[in-house]
Amino acid sequence: MNPWHKRANEFIRDPVELLPLIAPQPIHHFFKGDCSRLFDRLVVVVGAPGWGKTTLARLLEFPTLLAMREFSGRNAEVKALVSSLSNAGVLENLHPTVQALRLPAGGQLRSIWELPYDERLRHRLLRTMIQAKAALGWLRQLEDAKIDLDTVKVHTVGVGDAARDDVAADSIASFRQRARDTERAIFKLVGALVPPTENQLGEQLGGLAYEPFAAIEAFAYMDLRTGEARRLRPMLILDDAHELHPSQLADVDLWLRDREVKIPRWILTRADSIDLAEYRRVLSEGDRPAAPGTQPGRDRLTVGLQELANRDRGSFKSIAEDVSRRYLMPLAAFNRSGIASLRNLLGAAAAPELPAGDLRSIESDIDKLMRELGVTTEARRAMESNYPPGLTADVTAGLTRIMLNRELRRTPQRSLFGGAVQDATDTDDAKRVNRAVATGAELQLLHQYGRPFYYGFDKLTEAANQNIEQFVTLASALVDNLETQIVRGKSPRIDAKQQDRLLREHASNLMRKWDFPYAPRVRSLVNLIAERCLDITMRPNAPLGDGANAYGILHSELLNLNPQDDIARVIQFALAYQALVLVEPYECKGKTWALLELGGVAIIAHGLPLSRGGFAEGTIAQLRTAMEGL
Repeated sequence: MNPWHKRANEFIRDPVELLPLIAPQPIHHFFKGDCSRLFDRLVVVVGAPGWGKTTLARLLEFPTLLAMREFSGRNAEVKALVSSLSNAGVLENLHPTVQALRLPAGGQLRSIWELPYDERLRHRLLRTMIQAKAALGWLRQLEDAKIDLDTVKVHTVGVGDAARDDVAADSIASFRQRARDTERAIFKLVGALVPPTENQLGEQLGGLAYEPFAAIEAFAYMDLRTGEARRLRPMLILDDAHELHPSQLADVDLWLRDREVKIPRWILTRADSIDLAEYRRVLSEGDRPAAPGTQPGRDRLTVGLQELANRDRGSFKSIAEDVSRRYLMPLAAFNRSGIASLRNLLGAAAAPELPAGDLRSIESDIDKLMRELGVTTEARRAMESNYPPGLTADVTAGLTRIMLNRELRRTPQRSLFGGAVQDATDTDDAKRVNRAVATGAELQLLHQYGRPFYYGFDKLTEAANQNIEQFVTLASALVDNLETQIVRGKSPRIDAKQQDRLLREHASNLMRKWDFPYAPRVRSLVNLIAERCLDITMRPNAPLGDGANAYGILHSELLNLNPQDDIARVIQFALAYQALVLVEPYECKGKTWALLELGGVAIIAHGLPLSRGGFAEGTIAQLRTAMEGL
């Protein structure tokens, strides 16, 4: 299996094969601090595809924790995972303390919504089915771990004999049979060609009152290897909860908040399962207003994986480097060649320079500007002495053209080259040329002359939006090219021009293939924003330095946007699928803004800067009007 093209956590079933592919840094980051509240209330984990929701679930599953016990002694990186999970209380002396079951929310669970019954009854059926599937899954995990089920005891807490009898907790065989009977009864309803009427359900679902989540506290068993008694807290991880009907998801959310539910329980969902206003609350505050009878934080903890990543943007490069090394190892061509560093492969490309003819064209533009401004060769040299070090001749020329165009737009009192009364402070500011303006020159050369810009490992990671899956998806085009060269017996090298071409073509193709809800409208929105940003980036005087990659609206306008408005839904799905990134609040020009920043794929496809902060000003109304015209 090639992890650059298929998600490892979905296609690798053996935990021993999966563990070496999991980077420990994001796991350490997630479990940093007091982790007790992750296991004593409902936890809702929200994130776009690729933020690691399913990887987190797979890591916590009981079979993976058991494999970790066997694996950690011979792998330093698995030891790092063990350390994070031990600090979180998931492992104790390498033995699991929780028994997590990952239960996908699609399929049968979603199909319950289609039954022709009252909504409250459908919700009740869903709750019961979840509990029955979880109970059977836990026992199946214990069996797969070679634990003798006859030695397993079901511990309950705070319930009387009637509640224990209801789930048949006194006998593990009866406990399993009770769960099987319940699952089978509901499965027959879902699979029936003509489901029975509600009046007929009494006979078929006579024992529907099944609430193990409110009774079970732990499973206890005897470890035959050590002779010690072990205790496991069963845990539910409801994965891909966005696949449920919104009404189902809301009911499950409310139900699992109930303090009568004794087990640890997580809901993993994408951002498109919640509206724009709530998604913004997840990123900023962490919890939405509670339903009657519940309290945010105490009954329900919301964790935004994107928000966690954005807090530590600088560390992503090391994470990406680690992931690329792990993902290169399974590929035979790289393994045989002893190649383990994608950074080294991409970094071997020499800095590009334009052909002499293109450079003469830029110099011709410079000569015209110098004559118009009356700038001497000596004055030009003095200006260029203030440039950042290490620039190639073509970038230096492109930067000089920008600076002369800036001078052309200045008032006489602020001239760089004399001939008028100057303010000393203004002159000093004008003479300073930072690296961002040089980057702006490189981007202009990309669009005007095809000079490569997107090359090297650092630019690849900057385009990933701190999202491992997006990094892997973008890098796959480069890895495929390198692998082909190795297979053909060539030295694996990709020059800057090839890297830039492969990435830009791949990014454009990824955008064309977007197929999530609202994808055509999201694509139109992204293209509109990109056009505005490109116009600013390509202006001769580069007013924003390296350019723009975001659309800025006043923060107050976003706060007042109706989440049910059509444009709000388009923005919501753009954020959920990484087409846009929301940056708020952003202080600039004495105002507070909200930036709709293009995602890395769109930035590369449109040839825009990767740095944060440059934006085109506008309003929601302008976006709405432009979208209506398409």
